[in-house]
Amino acid sequence: MKYLNLDKQIVFNFLIFFFPISFLVGRSIVELFLFIFFITTLIYCKKWKNYLFDKSFIVILLSLYYLSVFLSTYINIEILAQTTDQNLILKSVINFRYVIYIISIWFVFQEIKLDKRFFLITISVYLIFLFDGYFQFFTGENLLGYSMPSGRISGIFEDEYIFGSYIQKVIPIMITLFYLTFETKLKNKSIYFFLVLFLSTVIILLSGDRAAIIIFVFYLAISFLLVSCYRKILLMNFLISGAVLFLIVTFGAGKNLATLDQRYNPESTYNAHSAQTITNHPIFKYIPKDHFGHFLIVKEMTKDNLYFGKGLKSFRFMCRGKLGNFYPIDGGVCSTHPHNYYLQSISAGGLIGLFFLSSIFILISFKMINIFLKLFKKTKNNELLTLSTICIFVYLWPLIPTGNFFSNWISGFNCFALGLFLFINSKSNSEKNK
Repeated sequence: MKYLNLDKQIVFNFLIFFFPISFLVGRSIVELFLFIFFITTLIYCKKWKNYLFDKSFIVILLSLYYLSVFLSTYINIEILAQTTDQNLILKSVINFRYVIYIISIWFVFQEIKLDKRFFLITISVYLIFLFDGYFQFFTGENLLGYSMPSGRISGIFEDEYIFGSYIQKVIPIMITLFYLTFETKLKNKSIYFFLVLFLSTVIILLSGDRAAIIIFVFYLAISFLLVSCYRKILLMNFLISGAVLFLIVTFGAGKNLATLDQRYNPESTYNAHSAQTITNHPIFKYIPKDHFGHFLIVKEMTKDNLYFGKGLKSFRFMCRGKLGNFYPIDGGVCSTHPHNYYLQSISAGGLIGLFFLSSIFILISFKMINIFLKLFKKTKNNELLTLSTICIFVYLWPLIPTGNFFSNWISGFNCFALGLFLFINSKSNSEKNK
């Protein structure tokens, strides 16, 4: 039994610490990791049904969200079946696996004894990833010889523009895991923490991924306000990162500075074109044409079924005219999804789907408000719980362009972050009760 328990801990540590870097390999590997989480839960958890039917509002609301998408797809299947995708019902059912994955991750965290060696391996791999990005920025090619598409850093992701997005999503998880692993020895590890944060901050600013940068800075700013043990490190990071970035730009180092100028300079030809709005209303003056276009398309396609929506993947089919010309505007704004979780929830599940997804964010928002109130009352917060709450809060922040909510790349991060949050929250509640 002793050896069995040892093997169990090795498996659990491997799953926890290697999962964040599995995204560097590919989407299929992410899915494989999530499935192994589930299988591991079945093997090692004798009372796994207790986790499955745990009365967690987040688990219930997410289940209801996927149910609303399934029902919407079922209602609209006669229309959607005219497309090339004939398995939408099955795919909408399969989405429920993410709820199971969240519960499985929750269980693994509940049972694990964190091994610092696994965390250090993960950080080492992540640092190599960052070095590859820096190498590509300064030389024009990454370590594998792949050049920058459209002059933007891509690193190991090649022609996908998700380098900055990956950093924005993985850093909140890494910081939470860092605190969870070294909780009693944080001061001794502060230099390593700063190094990882500093290198991440500079490279994400150089990536040109504006949405990722906004969320990343938003996360750091909230963490600065609410997490006292990292406040000095975060302040130093802001100052030194800003100074280094200034020097890079001033002295003209790097191969994609021209691209950065296009993306950050509001007067550039690139931004002048992308910032053209569909309406002259002053509220929408600074909203890019394509993003506002997504809103108009969702509004148009759901006006005859606002409460239930049009089903899974309906946006891509109706926007592109495969089911008739629902495309209300001119200009290249069509995509596979509306690039916002909440717009996507309306198109896939209607106002009912939006209600369930928004309710999750509202619950987390109330948690954030409570943390802020404790700060003003000078009451000490549980910093580990605070970190995990901030992570979910920025993940689900509504006023930002996002990826496809139903993709395993996005859902993988969401599952892990939610599973981690539920574990820390339940642990915190247990300690309070004691």
